Amino acid sequence: MKKSNVIIITLLFSIASAGAYAQSSARTQQSELEEFKKKSQQEFAGYKADREKEFKDFRDKYNAEFAAFMRQRWEAFRSSTGVPLPPSPDPVTPPVVDPQKKPTSDPIPFDEVVPAPQPVAPPQPVAPIPPAPQPVKPAFAVLFYNTECRVSLTPDLKITLRDASEESVAGAWSTLSESKYNSVISDCLELRKQLRLCDWGYILLVKELSEKFYGATAPNEAVLFQMFILTQSGYKVRIAKADGRLALLIPSDHAIYEYSYIDIDGLKYYVVDKSLKGSAFNIFNHEFPKEQLISLRTEQPNLNVAATAPKIYSSKRYPDVSVTVATNKNLMGFYSSYPQSSGWDLYANASLSETLKKDLYPALKRSIAGKSKTEAANILINFVQTAFEYQTDDEQFGYERALFADETFFYPASDCEDRSILYAILVKELLGLEVALLHYPGHLATAVCFNEDVEGDYLKVGDKKFVVCDPTYIGASIGCAMERFKTAKATVIKL
Repeated sequence: MKKSNVIIITLLFSIASAGAYAQSSARTQQSELEEFKKKSQQEFAGYKADREKEFKDFRDKYNAEFAAFMRQRWEAFRSSTGVPLPPSPDPVTPPVVDPQKKPTSDPIPFDEVVPAPQPVAPPQPVAPIPPAPQPVKPAFAVLFYNTECRVSLTPDLKITLRDASEESVAGAWSTLSESKYNSVISDCLELRKQLRLCDWGYILLVKELSEKFYGATAPNEAVLFQMFILTQSGYKVRIAKADGRLALLIPSDHAIYEYSYIDIDGLKYYVVDKSLKGSAFNIFNHEFPKEQLISLRTEQPNLNVAATAPKIYSSKRYPDVSVTVATNKNLMGFYSSYPQSSGWDLYANASLSETLKKDLYPALKRSIAGKSKTEAANILINFVQTAFEYQTDDEQFGYERALFADETFFYPASDCEDRSILYAILVKELLGLEVALLHYPGHLATAVCFNEDVEGDYLKVGDKKFVVCDPTYIGASIGCAMERFKTAKATVIKL
């Protein structure tokens, strides 16, 4: 055999051997990788199981202690009648600016500045609750403002109370604390996230679920179930009894009108069930770890849209500023359930729904495009002053009621606070300017901090100048305050 052939055969053999070795090495590496992945998954599964057991033991411990305290005699309290809605001296007809009036630049007195609220994170469970695998839809469904909500509730999960005694309630709590209820808690928390529910919205959802699940024949079981879900979700709530009936009590970071309440250690706990008129209650007053005070602050909940008939709103001074918008009936239903509160910032910081913004904002942006901030603010204020019918709350509803901004487009008319809230939102979101509400005795207006020198009536808050802008002073430009409020001290509510 020629030497050259030997060299070629040797090379081919070497290449084949190298290929075989590479394949064998690759198989070995693949096997080692698979073994490593399998081992890592087993270790993670073990770690996860250990952590879940740790969390479960932690929750079980506190729920067992909670039930033990529940068996003790509940403390007696007396409730106070709900604070009535304050009367509003809004004028039957809004004042119209005198066309001959010359603008002034008067400083407006104020006696208090309410700082802008800080964001509040939603409450969290005392320990993470593992979501249960759900190959099919959860069994129990309710319509929450025409939005379907499903949770893992089955008839075998119903508790039964012999009566409203401490022993009976504590026994039912022990049953609810079993791990088979974890899926229900997990589902409720997931719904809170999906629907973007504020604390009040979550309370209403849990109430709706429990009352539909237990029906009219088991109201006490429904209340205890609400208490359990809210407590496990991280909320500060209490349970009380009066005349054999259980009642849910909620404290809030804002004063709530018309709900009777019980003062416990200087904190008002509001009785959710308005039908309970009795004044004597026995209350289980015991803290659950990490419980968080309920906030009335809200954002736009993610509800199914049922559009109203479109309505046209046009400015009188700027007729080209005309918008056609529709509102969401489901959102209106949610807002009508909202408790009335003195916190004006609640309404302004809630903004507008995306459903309404998509019709409203493009039209308004076209109207103010290319304008200075002051020109744009004047266009917007005339729109709010003249595009809406004016009525006092007494005329429209028969009682005082502040409106969320979407509601101002839904109801036939609006008054001073509704217009100030809407104008504050428009200026803040369309012009990017700092805004405050001015609460006078019997009146609400707006003030804007412009990034340019603007003449007009103003307030100097720290080193910032806020120019008065009154959406109820018909025809008035920015910087024009009503004469009767030039000497009245305002409360400045920053947004």
